[in-house]
Amino acid sequence: MTSFLSFKGDKLIKYFNYIEWKNNADLFLEINNYISYIDGSESKSNKALYYNIIITRDKESSKETSAYDLDPFSRELGTRYIDRLVEFNQNNKYALGIFKSIISNDNNDCFKDKTSTKDLYDNIISTFSATSLELINRYFNKIIDINYNSFNNINKYINNI
Repeated sequence: MTSFLSFKGDKLIKYFNYIEWKNNADLFLEINNYISYIDGSESKSNKALYYNIIITRDKESSKETSAYDLDPFSRELGTRYIDRLVEFNQNNKYALGIFKSIISNDNNDCFKDKTSTKDLYDNIISTFSATSLELINRYFNKIIDINYNSFNNINKYINNI
């Protein structure tokens, strides 16, 4: 995550620029390798690979509870687990900060309680994504609002629709 390409689109403001923003944001996140924190392909290390699991059974209720042993299988594995966990948490916070930088300050205030990139992305999608009728209405209003005379040629007019 050392290289960083700048975001080329407008920040997400509200519903009216969501579609364009989402296309640009998805491309930006994929190019900069942040998409793995959204789609879940990058996740915390499995603690069970590094530590023993202790299972206890309550005699009265016959319920089993499990907990991780305080001692890892080996010191090297314990250190590797902590290193990977720290690296994941740092990269996730970095990706979250980058993602918050491509939405407006008003939206940052709305989503300030989100602590993971995946959670923030899912909430933005559920908040701003439109049904097909809303989408048709949005483009219809855009066609009505755009005036052909304000463009130099037909290509620029069509590209703005």
